[in-house]
Amino acid sequence: MVQYKEYGFEGKVAIITGAGSGIGEATAIELAKGGAKVVLFGRTVGKLEKVKAECLKYSNDVLALACDVSDITSVETSVAEVIKAYGRIDILVNNAGIESRLEPGETFFGTLFDKLDEETYMKFFKVHDYGHYIMNLAVIPHMQKNHFGRIVNTTSVTGIHGNYSTPAYTASKAGAICQTKAFAMKYGRDNITVNAIAPGMVDTPMKIDATPREFEIVANKTPLGRVAESIDMARVILFFAQENLFVTGQCLTCDGGSDLA
Repeated sequence: MVQYKEYGFEGKVAIITGAGSGIGEATAIELAKGGAKVVLFGRTVGKLEKVKAECLKYSNDVLALACDVSDITSVETSVAEVIKAYGRIDILVNNAGIESRLEPGETFFGTLFDKLDEETYMKFFKVHDYGHYIMNLAVIPHMQKNHFGRIVNTTSVTGIHGNYSTPAYTASKAGAICQTKAFAMKYGRDNITVNAIAPGMVDTPMKIDATPREFEIVANKTPLGRVAESIDMARVILFFAQENLFVTGQCLTCDGGSDLA
């Protein structure tokens, strides 16, 4: 695709976690359009196969692997399969994420706020923080061999301002933002950049509990006048994944300006 010609994706090997839907799906398709060899990680193989079929319209090299990013054995096994298939890893998009599910009548800042048990609370950190951590550690040695790597983490504006979700979700996203900076500091000399995006509300399957009224409220307070779509986030991720980039350790808020309200 012409729009990605200068990004240098041709022939690069890119892993996208949480690739079965939403932001991960859109990112995988856009990377395929840019000529990358795309590797889809996700827990549900059926979803990955649908995304794989779409990616194959643009790239001949697409791999779909079942992987639980919160499980170190699963991560190491899946990364080893990527190396066996392609011999290298150039781009990692840590996108896998979870949200609290609401029962009828529940709200994040009301009934659900102080009812999180330990297992539920810590699950957010296992996916959003430990998941990024073990994915990075599994992939970075292969990037170091080629003195090149681009890592992009999906976080959230809730990790910056603490609103709109449970304490566990917002705290885990804040941790992911800080961890991004830590990895950027350590591996910059290896020509590995580590950056993050912080989306606001995005119209993805994860927002299944959001009401039409909530979408309307967010759109009305957003200077750009709408709720984001997955492709909006994918395009920012690809900016951070480009070959010629003198940016690292940054977290870019991607909410259409709604945090200004």
